[in-house]
Amino acid sequence: MNGTMEKKTKVIEAAVSVFADKGFSAATISDLARKAEVGEATIYNHFKNKMEILLNLPIPYIEDFIAGCDEQLRGIKDPEEKVRKYIWQTLRWSQQHKDCIKVLLQDVVPTPQYYNSRAHEIMQAALQILLGFLDEGKEQGLFRKDVDSRKFGLFVVGTIGYMLLVKIMLGTSFELLEDFDELASTLIATIKNNGNGSRVEIHKLKDKKERILLAAEKLFSQKMFAETTISEIAKMAHVADGTIYDYFENKEALLFKIFNKRMQDFMGTYHETISPKGARAKLKHAVFHFLSWIQDNPSWTRVYIKDIATNPRFFLSDEHQLKLRHDEKLLGIYSEGEDQGVFRTMNTDIFLALFFGSIYFTSLPWALLNREGSLIAELDDLFGFLFRAVRKA
Repeated sequence: MNGTMEKKTKVIEAAVSVFADKGFSAATISDLARKAEVGEATIYNHFKNKMEILLNLPIPYIEDFIAGCDEQLRGIKDPEEKVRKYIWQTLRWSQQHKDCIKVLLQDVVPTPQYYNSRAHEIMQAALQILLGFLDEGKEQGLFRKDVDSRKFGLFVVGTIGYMLLVKIMLGTSFELLEDFDELASTLIATIKNNGNGSRVEIHKLKDKKERILLAAEKLFSQKMFAETTISEIAKMAHVADGTIYDYFENKEALLFKIFNKRMQDFMGTYHETISPKGARAKLKHAVFHFLSWIQDNPSWTRVYIKDIATNPRFFLSDEHQLKLRHDEKLLGIYSEGEDQGVFRTMNTDIFLALFFGSIYFTSLPWALLNREGSLIAELDDLFGFLFRAVRKA
């Protein structure tokens, strides 16, 4: 390393230590110079100002993370094991670089300029490693093909990032690898291809009438009603032609019963929308409520992201009790889902990180960059990941 690069590296390392200790706003160039044991003029030879130092700070650390991934993942063939190892490497690396993580979450990520910086490009390159493993798994049929790779990456980063942020703000143990097994299994559950997922395999249903209705619906959707024969429906439903007439007078009666069945399903879900009773519907309402609140209150969101969520004193304030009361309501939904046999038993800190982390990191660029897109449009993907993570197998 030449002298110029060595001094630049010393400034970056000093900045990590000083910003982590004092905070970006309170730290001065003089503080950095003393810590790096260089003159202030030397710092200005490499960086225009303190903000440029902040935006360059993550680059060597994330490059180190990428190199570590290459080393740790070499020789692994299975895409699922690659995803697990990537999560492990993220936790291990974060544990080793607590000060850097603190500055990243407290000062870098909540800064609008970060999203147009080289540091952000490097961060996306690190994330792309994970997305490549997801694409491999999709090609091999191990992972769901309907998963949006970018949003899965955001879900993983958001969950881990939120867990780290809470630990930093509260000053609690940073032994992240203690949660690895449960966290990795939970995140991978959101992408695993378990057969056909939510699609019903018609021939496996025991109820013959149900098989006939679903077979007819599928065939009518693929070809004209008039061209579809009773024999084709019977074949797909795995019943004899005559069995269809045991339940339906004719093909048109079968057509109308399809409407009847789906309308009853719709009315049932509509009631759940207005007054949900099941834990699954309540959880989706909670995600929707959070996203819609953020979207309706962008100024509040920017203040929360920039000045409140990353302020350790907020976590010790009376106002933080309001946040904890909301957490209790959310955990009440989770406990209800456990009692109903819908949700599996899991670490409640991980559950909260899954919920808040994905929403928080989705909202960050939207709020800080004043983007016009709808946050509510993210509902289905966010809830899909969340529900698959917590549902009981």
